[in-house]
Amino acid sequence: MQDNNLSIQPAVGELVRRTDGSWMTRPPQGCPHGHRSRPGAMLVGHQPCSTCRGGHTTWTRLACGAVVYGPALRVDCGVLAGPAVVR
Repeated sequence: MQDNNLSIQPAVGELVRRTDGSWMTRPPQGCPHGHRSRPGAMLVGHQPCSTCRGGHTTWTRLACGAVVYGPALRVDCGVLAGPAVVR
């Protein structure tokens, strides 16, 4: 029997409502290397992108350096690949 009441989990990087009614960006459950996310283990940042409006939230695992992007990077994403040139 199929349960039609299953909720679809929002993707990493999507806005979700917290239990207190405020909004947050949905973090990843772990890194690509299989390490689980936990407080103090991830550095949260932002990656500008010339393709995606608003850029990407990044979660970098401190122990292994793996980075998760939300929303996920696409083939056509134009992220900054180094420090910006200052004139």
